Amino acid sequence: MGAGSASSFCCPWAAQRNGGERTALAQRTDRDGETDGTRRWSVDRTKLGLWLLGLLAAFATLWGLSAASPVLVPLAGAFFVAVAVAPVGRWVRDRVPPRLALLGPLAAMLTVLLVLAAFAGGLWFVGQRVIDEVPRHAEELQRLWGQANGWIDGLRERFLGESGGEGSGEGSGGGGAEALSGIAASVLTAARGAVSTLVIVLFLALLMLVEAPVWREKIVKTLGPERCATTVTAVAAIAQQFRRFLLVSTTLGLITGALYVGWLSLFGIDFLFLWGFLAFLLNYIPVIGSIGAAALPVLMALAQGGSTTALMVAGGLLVIEQVMGNFIGPRLEGKQLAISPLVIVSSLLLWSWLWGVAGTVLAVPMTVLIAIALSHIDALRPFAFVLSDKSDRRRFEARTRPE
Repeated sequence: MGAGSASSFCCPWAAQRNGGERTALAQRTDRDGETDGTRRWSVDRTKLGLWLLGLLAAFATLWGLSAASPVLVPLAGAFFVAVAVAPVGRWVRDRVPPRLALLGPLAAMLTVLLVLAAFAGGLWFVGQRVIDEVPRHAEELQRLWGQANGWIDGLRERFLGESGGEGSGEGSGGGGAEALSGIAASVLTAARGAVSTLVIVLFLALLMLVEAPVWREKIVKTLGPERCATTVTAVAAIAQQFRRFLLVSTTLGLITGALYVGWLSLFGIDFLFLWGFLAFLLNYIPVIGSIGAAALPVLMALAQGGSTTALMVAGGLLVIEQVMGNFIGPRLEGKQLAISPLVIVSSLLLWSWLWGVAGTVLAVPMTVLIAIALSHIDALRPFAFVLSDKSDRRRFEARTRPE
């Protein structure tokens, strides 16, 4: 009785206590849930702020690159020139007395001038051939210009509801002549600006070559012998791979241009040396350049000989590009990083937007140099993998791992 009554007496109090504990536990759980939600929201806001800050920094960087183009373009061009010919200067400097060390940079710049002279000579030779052949094709060019105007006017009238005017077809010859004279004036203006920029680039490159040993000593004293040895080795490997890219591209361009001239001559295509010269120049732009180099002579073959000739010319050029790109090129390149075509096109668009024509010229060397540098830094190799044309990480590692 006593025990039963005590039990019955204590049960309400125990039940009340248990209920209070459950209520407190539920309140504590709610508070913890609110705290977790607040913390999660705080983390999300922090991430969002970092993303916005990074986006603003990217836009500010692009604006700075565009605004500083008059300074950055000559510096970038001089840097690439200095990297390309540095071995020549080093070879001469190691073989002359210390008091004649200046002969090394001068020999390197003489090499650059010889290359520019050869390029200018090739351009003059091609220009003379084109000038000699243009009068023979004046009527054909005017006819093609008139057809192009009529085709464009037809598209405008069909899709935009605009008329090209009654005199558009009749004035095609005059329009073609005016267009050619306008193009010539634009080319002369651009050439004048290019020459002045080239003088600045060569002067800066000479200064970089002269100052290179001094800066190396500064790096040694700043970083210390051990860290400097690692840094200098990595920089030397990056520069060597970049020079190999330039050398391989030049060799492949010369071979491709010669094959273009030989194949097109079998079909009597006009402006032979122009197409060969373009094939040589555009070979410095991986993947995309070969497409542009092949498209123009195919269009010329279509205008001269019809669709059958154009198909045969296109087939032969396709074989040339496949052999050079898939067989000869990889054997010359060796252990080298290949860039994705999408990255190449994106870099061309980006740098041409920022720096104009100079950005178009420097886009591929800068992209290649950045990708090679990323591949030599272990923490940044994933970014080099993203820029490459490989989808298999193991193949990428085997092709680009520094030795």
